[in-house]
Amino acid sequence: MAADHPGGLTREHVVWAYRLLLDRDPENEDVIGPKLAGSRDTRELRHHLMTSAEFQSKNRDYAHANDPTVVIKELDGPGSARLFVDLSDHVIGLSIVRGHYERAELEFARRMLQPGHTAVDVGAHIGLFAIDMAARVGPSGRVHAFEPFAPNADLLQRSIAENRFEDRIELTRAAVGAEAGQATLTFPRETLNSGGAYVLRPGTRPLSGGLEQTVPLVALDRLDLRRPIRFIKMDVEGAEPLVLRGAARIIREDRPIILSEVHPTQLERASGVTPDAFFAQIREMGYRVQNLAGTPIVEAPSEALISIVLMPL
Repeated sequence: MAADHPGGLTREHVVWAYRLLLDRDPENEDVIGPKLAGSRDTRELRHHLMTSAEFQSKNRDYAHANDPTVVIKELDGPGSARLFVDLSDHVIGLSIVRGHYERAELEFARRMLQPGHTAVDVGAHIGLFAIDMAARVGPSGRVHAFEPFAPNADLLQRSIAENRFEDRIELTRAAVGAEAGQATLTFPRETLNSGGAYVLRPGTRPLSGGLEQTVPLVALDRLDLRRPIRFIKMDVEGAEPLVLRGAARIIREDRPIILSEVHPTQLERASGVTPDAFFAQIREMGYRVQNLAGTPIVEAPSEALISIVLMPL
């Protein structure tokens, strides 16, 4: 069967993964699509099934790697900050502990900040960037962090207390968008990636089996943030265009440097826009798009997830 999936996966990959790992066929066709959509390659597909409750119940000797296991990781940046990490998060947690997660992006954020600066972390997850940036800006600086998914926000709150950063990090447990109100957060029942929750676009449905939760929604322009804002990092699973719309005044007045992701599939799910439309929005703000090394990016990606820098002209 031919594949049009970016990673080459087909329906047959999913069917045989079920047969080999769970000793059965998929229960129906509805479960196959989300597995394809949520897996970039066979490795991720395998991990999705091996971290499921069903696999753990059938293979108890392997289950220990998927049980919640919170440890402290000492970061290698300024001030030796400490971060609470759950090892059962195979995609992000284990990568942080091993020092592999978004190294280039973290180094870029460090280069953009100095003591006393103000930074914003939209989609802070468990706080890798927020904690590291707080160490960088020091006691005279400020980091405004936003995270709507409770398990991740809980770990971030613990890391703030562990580092005694209450005076420099303000954590808001909310999603960020174009306007204030409420949003529907959707996330899988079982996952190897705790960073996969995203804001559901009104009028759309979550992926099959996805859970939903109502969370507060804020717009940056309507908050009392310390100004000027020097740097914004946003990783919000496709809601980035909405975040920018809700921060139009801050962007116009402060001209912060912005580190963002471009995830073509998630842009459509969360914001209803194409990568080309997102790039056009950035240009209308008076910004150029470049990679972490400073090379201009002219064409928006059609499939791959990439990190981009929005630099004011």
